[in-house]
Amino acid sequence: MKKRILICLLILVGAAFLFYLGIQKTHTFTLADREGTSLKGEQIQPVFGTVQVSSSCDTAVVFTDTETGETYEIGYLTPGIREKIRLRRGRWYTVTGAGELTMGAVILRIE
Repeated sequence: MKKRILICLLILVGAAFLFYLGIQKTHTFTLADREGTSLKGEQIQPVFGTVQVSSSCDTAVVFTDTETGETYEIGYLTPGIREKIRLRRGRWYTVTGAGELTMGAVILRIE
């Protein structure tokens, strides 16, 4: 009886993990430079409240809340390193940063 419960629990945890990985893969986007400016034309919204960001070059990344104008910043980001930042769920943010910014667990809105 205990083996059956353990097997069911492992299957449930495995399914939850695969579901999470699927969401991460589906909601990961790369925002490229537009005409040499660091301002991106897209807006993002966090899926879980935490956004993972990586860049193709050394840069600072600034998220600006479109409603309040409040800013959140990753002070320095180097290529190959992923940083996490906590943003409020349900809010839209514009992103400023140099190079190609890859963001995970976000919803993308193109203006």
